[in-house]
Amino acid sequence: MSSQQSSQHWHPLRNRVLALAAMVQASHLVQGIARKGLADSGELECAIDSILASPGNETIHAEHLYPGPHRLRTGLILLQRLLNGEELGSDIKQAKELMAYCAAMMSLEKKLARDSEMLGKLGNGINRIKKQRDYFGGTMHDNVIAAIAGLYGETISTMNPRIIVHGKPELLGQSSNTNRVRALLFSGIRAAHLWRTHGGSHFQLLLRRRTLVREAQQLLLDANHA
Repeated sequence: MSSQQSSQHWHPLRNRVLALAAMVQASHLVQGIARKGLADSGELECAIDSILASPGNETIHAEHLYPGPHRLRTGLILLQRLLNGEELGSDIKQAKELMAYCAAMMSLEKKLARDSEMLGKLGNGINRIKKQRDYFGGTMHDNVIAAIAGLYGETISTMNPRIIVHGKPELLGQSSNTNRVRALLFSGIRAAHLWRTHGGSHFQLLLRRRTLVREAQQLLLDANHA
């Protein structure tokens, strides 16, 4: 990789936009499960992979979590629409709900970053789940997803503000759906950490929307050529 390509991949703006896209994509998947019981398997796998990815001793970067913008294509498309103030579909509540999920993820991540005991529990739990992933042969195994959901329930779910997921009770009452939703919320909080690590803030969202939209457009071009 050339120095120019490397600087592009590690640029803070690129990291921030990919982090936002990951939060939006995770929230969109949560909506799909809560309303229809459905989620794109590739996008779900991308989210779960990001939870178990490890940057080692390096500062966390988007490429550690999402190897290629093509894995966040849906999130990038929806992010552009949100930043441009467009509706996401026939349900006018969908965009507001999605943004509320993302805001809650950011809020929880900031609280989590100040709780060293909780971070320790999460780190130990993730290391344990990595061994389960290796044993069962992949991140998409039901037992791995259930373990991630269990860790979320024991840790992040005990913090305020709790993320309240809206949808059909008969779908949210199914353990497989509950586990997928919790894993996706976990991945969104992981993305929120990436966002904040690279300078993301409410100020950025309010005053640099055009810059964020332009970068999302460029990342979509990259994704379409992947």
